[in-house]
Amino acid sequence: MSLRPIPITEQLDWLVVNRENAASNLLGLPQIFEAYLRILPPLGIDPSISLTDYPFAKRTVADLNIRAAFWNQHGIINGQPNPERLESITYREVADVLGLKYNAEFDSDSIRSFYGEWPPHLGSSATLNEAFVQQLAQTIGPESDAYFYGSVDEGNYDWDKDGFPIDWLESGTAADLLEVYRRDGQLPTYTFATNHAWCLYQSEPIDSLVIGCAAHMAQALLTNPKLEVLPLPSL
Repeated sequence: MSLRPIPITEQLDWLVVNRENAASNLLGLPQIFEAYLRILPPLGIDPSISLTDYPFAKRTVADLNIRAAFWNQHGIINGQPNPERLESITYREVADVLGLKYNAEFDSDSIRSFYGEWPPHLGSSATLNEAFVQQLAQTIGPESDAYFYGSVDEGNYDWDKDGFPIDWLESGTAADLLEVYRRDGQLPTYTFATNHAWCLYQSEPIDSLVIGCAAHMAQALLTNPKLEVLPLPSL
């Protein structure tokens, strides 16, 4: 294990300076890379759930009772399907089923807007998420030296000895991204190569994961059949 906490000194200076002049559509990334991509998070579907009789409208007590019975029947908890029943599905496939335009702006909010709320047959799981993080680290280069940074402003923080939230920074390799995810249940705000060859930015909401990188890495990400990746315009 190469992951270790380190004090924040000058490691983030390049990021702050280069973000100041970045175009707004780069979503938190510095404008120094050849390519910019949006990486969609994993999505699963419970194929046994039919939404034909699902009460999306919650206008009456009867509606709520029907919904509660539906959730109990299908093992839905807090609106999320049973993770053990999920099969992988892409956002492109969901967009096709819903008859929606699929582009770099399509995300979970697009699905939520279509139904009026999140549909109970779609969700994710630890298995899908960990496989996603492994594929991501493998594609960007698992042996690449990297920094992992969590920002209080982005809701990803540690605690100091007095119980106050603080930014945090760790060093390791890209392969350690999986360990960080397993520990924190989310990706760092920023994960970037120590030589600044690439930079991942995970903002809130969690399906806003973007990367800036060289053209050859972008091609590797775009052609990885286990990742769903869309190009972003740099200007």
